[in-house]
Amino acid sequence: MTEYWYGYLIIAVVAYLLLLVCNKFNIIKSKPLRYFMVIFVTSALCWIIYDLII
Repeated sequence: MTEYWYGYLIIAVVAYLLLLVCNKFNIIKSKPLRYFMVIFVTSALCWIIYDLII
């Protein structure tokens, strides 16, 4: 479990950057929906990238 910390860190950074973009351009007005969509898109994006690399 300790050897995968960098993967969790990458997911957190991607989610934070996506949230910054959503907040700056006010893409989704509702905050709970914005957080839900950021989590959903980040997890899907990271899984796709992970599958392409591995």
